[in-house]
Amino acid sequence: MTIRTRRPGRARALTAALAAGALLLTGCSGGSDSPDAPKNWIRQTYESAGASSNIYLDPTDGPTRVADEIEGETRAEDRIVSGTDVYLRYDDDIVAITPHVSGGSDIEIEDYRRGVQRWHSHVGHRWSSSQNDNFRGGGPGSGK
Repeated sequence: MTIRTRRPGRARALTAALAAGALLLTGCSGGSDSPDAPKNWIRQTYESAGASSNIYLDPTDGPTRVADEIEGETRAEDRIVSGTDVYLRYDDDIVAITPHVSGGSDIEIEDYRRGVQRWHSHVGHRWSSSQNDNFRGGGPGSGK
Protein backbone atom coordinates (compact mmCIF):
# COMPACT_ATOMS: atom_id res chain seq x y z
CA MET A 1 0.00 0.00 0.00
CA THR A 2 1.32 3.39 -1.02
CA ILE A 3 0.72 6.37 1.21
CA ARG A 4 0.44 9.70 -0.60
CA THR A 5 1.50 12.75 1.23
CA ARG A 6 -0.14 16.05 0.61
CA ARG A 7 1.88 18.85 -0.93
CA PRO A 8 0.59 22.13 0.55
CA GLY A 9 2.94 24.21 -1.60
CA ARG A 10 1.44 22.81 -4.80
CA ALA A 11 -2.14 23.57 -3.70
CA ARG A 12 -1.18 27.13 -2.77
CA ALA A 13 0.55 27.66 -6.12
CA LEU A 14 -2.50 26.36 -7.98
CA THR A 15 -4.82 28.62 -5.96
CA ALA A 16 -2.58 31.63 -6.57
CA ALA A 17 -2.43 30.88 -10.31
CA LEU A 18 -6.23 30.59 -10.53
CA ALA A 19 -6.69 33.85 -8.60
CA ALA A 20 -4.21 35.66 -10.86
CA GLY A 21 -5.99 34.32 -13.95
CA ALA A 22 -9.35 35.53 -12.64
CA LEU A 23 -7.91 38.99 -11.97
CA LEU A 24 -6.48 39.17 -15.47
CA LEU A 25 -9.79 38.17 -17.03
CA THR A 26 -11.85 40.66 -15.07
CA GLY A 27 -9.28 43.41 -15.46
CA CYS A 28 -9.04 43.03 -19.24
CA SER A 29 -12.65 42.35 -20.09
CA GLY A 30 -13.78 45.98 -20.09
CA GLY A 31 -10.88 47.42 -22.02
CA SER A 32 -10.92 50.58 -19.88
CA ASP A 33 -12.38 52.07 -16.75
CA SER A 34 -14.88 54.07 -18.79
CA PRO A 35 -18.55 53.22 -18.42
CA ASP A 36 -20.58 51.67 -21.21
CA ALA A 37 -23.96 53.07 -22.17
CA PRO A 38 -26.75 51.16 -20.38
CA LYS A 39 -28.21 49.85 -23.67
CA ASN A 40 -30.12 46.93 -22.17
CA TRP A 41 -31.57 49.12 -19.44
CA ILE A 42 -32.70 51.70 -22.03
CA ARG A 43 -34.29 48.90 -24.14
CA GLN A 44 -36.18 47.61 -21.12
CA THR A 45 -37.22 51.01 -19.77
CA TYR A 46 -38.33 52.96 -22.85
CA GLU A 47 -40.59 52.18 -25.82
CA SER A 48 -39.02 51.14 -29.10
CA ALA A 49 -39.60 53.84 -31.69
CA GLY A 50 -40.21 51.46 -34.58
CA ALA A 51 -37.96 50.23 -37.34
CA SER A 52 -34.58 51.30 -35.94
CA SER A 53 -33.23 49.23 -33.07
CA ASN A 54 -31.36 52.17 -31.55
CA ILE A 55 -34.18 54.72 -31.15
CA TYR A 56 -36.48 54.76 -28.13
CA LEU A 57 -39.27 56.97 -26.81
CA ASP A 58 -40.29 58.29 -23.43
CA PRO A 59 -43.79 59.64 -24.14
CA THR A 60 -43.97 61.94 -21.11
CA ASP A 61 -40.60 63.10 -19.73
CA GLY A 62 -38.46 65.83 -21.30
CA PRO A 63 -34.82 65.36 -22.33
CA THR A 64 -33.24 66.63 -19.09
CA ARG A 65 -35.33 64.32 -16.93
CA VAL A 66 -34.69 61.32 -19.23
CA ALA A 67 -30.94 62.07 -19.19
CA ASP A 68 -31.06 62.15 -15.37
CA GLU A 69 -32.86 58.76 -15.36
CA ILE A 70 -30.28 57.22 -17.70
CA GLU A 71 -27.40 58.63 -15.66
CA GLY A 72 -29.08 57.31 -12.54
CA GLU A 73 -28.55 53.87 -14.06
CA THR A 74 -25.03 54.44 -15.42
CA ARG A 75 -23.11 57.68 -15.01
CA ALA A 76 -21.86 59.11 -18.31
CA GLU A 77 -18.28 60.31 -18.83
CA ASP A 78 -19.62 63.71 -19.90
CA ARG A 79 -22.89 65.51 -20.57
CA ILE A 80 -23.58 68.31 -23.02
CA VAL A 81 -26.80 70.31 -23.00
CA SER A 82 -27.41 72.09 -26.30
CA GLY A 83 -30.67 74.01 -26.26
CA THR A 84 -33.32 71.41 -25.40
CA ASP A 85 -31.10 68.45 -26.43
CA VAL A 86 -28.95 66.43 -24.03
CA TYR A 87 -25.96 64.31 -25.15
CA LEU A 88 -24.40 61.71 -22.87
CA ARG A 89 -20.91 60.46 -23.67
CA TYR A 90 -20.04 56.89 -22.79
CA ASP A 91 -16.96 54.84 -23.62
CA ASP A 92 -18.13 53.52 -27.01
CA ASP A 93 -21.43 55.33 -27.49
CA ILE A 94 -23.30 58.59 -27.37
CA VAL A 95 -26.87 58.70 -26.08
CA ALA A 96 -28.76 61.66 -27.56
CA ILE A 97 -32.01 62.74 -25.90
CA THR A 98 -34.09 65.20 -27.91
CA PRO A 99 -37.67 66.47 -27.63
CA HIS A 100 -40.24 64.25 -29.39
CA VAL A 101 -42.62 66.02 -31.78
CA SER A 102 -45.75 65.21 -29.75
CA GLY A 103 -44.16 65.51 -26.29
CA GLY A 104 -41.74 63.45 -24.30
CA SER A 105 -38.31 62.52 -25.61
CA ASP A 106 -36.57 60.57 -28.34
CA ILE A 107 -33.57 58.58 -27.11
CA GLU A 108 -30.96 57.52 -29.66
CA ILE A 109 -27.92 55.36 -29.03
CA GLU A 110 -25.16 55.85 -31.59
CA ASP A 111 -21.62 54.53 -31.92
CA TYR A 112 -19.24 57.17 -30.57
CA ARG A 113 -17.53 58.14 -33.84
CA ARG A 114 -20.76 58.20 -35.86
CA GLY A 115 -22.45 60.14 -33.07
CA VAL A 116 -19.75 62.82 -33.05
CA GLN A 117 -20.05 63.13 -36.84
CA ARG A 118 -23.84 63.22 -36.72
CA TRP A 119 -24.20 65.70 -33.85
CA HIS A 120 -20.95 67.59 -34.48
CA SER A 121 -22.60 71.01 -34.26
CA HIS A 122 -23.69 70.16 -30.71
CA VAL A 123 -20.76 68.12 -29.35
CA GLY A 124 -17.79 68.82 -31.66
CA HIS A 125 -16.59 71.77 -29.57
CA ARG A 126 -15.88 69.41 -26.67
CA TRP A 127 -15.69 65.83 -27.93
CA SER A 128 -13.09 64.81 -30.45
CA SER A 129 -13.91 62.54 -33.37
CA SER A 130 -11.16 60.31 -31.98
CA GLN A 131 -12.74 58.38 -29.15
CA ASN A 132 -9.47 58.05 -27.22
CA ASP A 133 -8.56 61.72 -27.45
CA ASN A 134 -9.51 63.52 -24.25
CA PHE A 135 -7.86 66.82 -25.26
CA ARG A 136 -10.22 69.71 -24.49
CA GLY A 137 -8.42 72.81 -25.55
CA GLY A 138 -5.55 74.95 -24.43
CA GLY A 139 -2.97 76.70 -26.50
CA PRO A 140 0.68 77.59 -26.47
CA GLY A 141 1.93 77.68 -22.94
CA SER A 142 -1.25 76.34 -21.35
CA GLY A 143 -0.73 74.08 -18.37
CA LYS A 144 2.79 75.34 -17.68
